[in-house]
Amino acid sequence: MPMLIKSNINAYILAGGLSRRFGSNKAIYKINGVTFLDKIFTTLQSNFTNIFTIGKEPYSEKMKFVPDFTDSQAPIVGIITALRHTTSLWNFIISVDMPYITSDIVNLLQKEIIDVDNNIIIPSVNKRILPLFGLYHKNCLVYFEKAYSAKNYTLMNVISPLRPKIIDLSPYNMKLRNVNTFEQLRKSDK
Repeated sequence: MPMLIKSNINAYILAGGLSRRFGSNKAIYKINGVTFLDKIFTTLQSNFTNIFTIGKEPYSEKMKFVPDFTDSQAPIVGIITALRHTTSLWNFIISVDMPYITSDIVNLLQKEIIDVDNNIIIPSVNKRILPLFGLYHKNCLVYFEKAYSAKNYTLMNVISPLRPKIIDLSPYNMKLRNVNTFEQLRKSDK
């Protein structure tokens, strides 16, 4: 199976969280005058034609907005919303708290679509799996919806039985870090 071109994969930026630990909305927090959301969007433009943001409200006019299907606050809600919305078989999903990613890192995951038997392609960094930076096949939707119906909101509980392809991207740990607190942001900017 040849690698899919960028127009065949939709990208979804999950921006529906409350940002409690951060203390303000991460989607609209600015680094060097650019919001986390717009920074990720700009990065993803070289990888994808169709880029959407998912959440409770739109935070940027640069991309199309897809509202969460429920008011519940959990990453599984964003993934379900994306997989219900998509017209693509493969979909890139990223959390808004990863503003330091680069298109090269996204390319490393996209290259893994060739001959993959798995429904999910996600990275690990220093043996820690990052489920909110990955490629999800549309056929995963039924598993996420079943878990949500059973009030099983823990992503790894849903992902593990699906035998995801896990790519070690430990050399890129600084670019794949989540920013959940101002302290983490301050350390990242050094």
